[in-house]
Amino acid sequence: MIDIEKTIQWFENRKGKISYSMQNRNGLYSYDCSSSIYYALRSGGAKSNGWTIDTEREHSWLLQNGFEKITDNVPWNAKRGDIFVWGRKGNSSGSFGHTGIFIDENRIIHCNYSANGISVDNHDRLWINAGKPHFYVYRLKEQQGEEYMELLNVKSKVKGVYSIDSLPWFCEDKSMLGTTEKHQNKEVTLTRKWGSYYYVKELKGWVDYRAFINEKAINDIAKEVIQGNWGNGELRRAKLENAGYNYGEVQKEVNRLLKNK
Repeated sequence: MIDIEKTIQWFENRKGKISYSMQNRNGLYSYDCSSSIYYALRSGGAKSNGWTIDTEREHSWLLQNGFEKITDNVPWNAKRGDIFVWGRKGNSSGSFGHTGIFIDENRIIHCNYSANGISVDNHDRLWINAGKPHFYVYRLKEQQGEEYMELLNVKSKVKGVYSIDSLPWFCEDKSMLGTTEKHQNKEVTLTRKWGSYYYVKELKGWVDYRAFINEKAINDIAKEVIQGNWGNGELRRAKLENAGYNYGEVQKEVNRLLKNK
């Protein structure tokens, strides 16, 4: 299993000590964005690819090393250890792509041309300045994901279109039972959690966790917005709406809280 903390520490240890180079990208004194991700993950326990990956090869290599793609150009709630890849597959080689790793919900550490080395930056700000390129995000699967099943009794609502399966995706003998398309906004009961999947009593099958609305109170979400947890500007709005929240209601509560400070 890859150690994300060792991976991030690899970057931290080299801040201010290496330069950025696409020609001399194999270390010890210079790397580019994808080679730095490769060597950082190798230090954390990732398997060798045989040659240093680029952003095109990175997608499949991450999957082979226990990561799963959690979003394809759709706003998400980032967390420490998430790896982003900018640029559409098939057109992200060289300077057309970029990659790095999140150190918290907003900031990334990455090797880049602008810093001529490794720097920590706000992801959303860089993404907007770069012209909002197509992005993919990969997250290491939970260690307990395929072995541990948690019993629940949680009410939620369906918000997205995902498959309904007989078993979670990591079970080889799973079969597709249908989709959630006809169940939008339906209140359902989540009775089991296995990895990133929930068993839905009413749908009689397993569904990806992203198919459900987060039921946090608007007041709690507004406080998170003020703390900066949801990003800024257009990306904040997209993240909130993708999570099932009414942007206008959240912003109204944000304004109320700020006014009463």
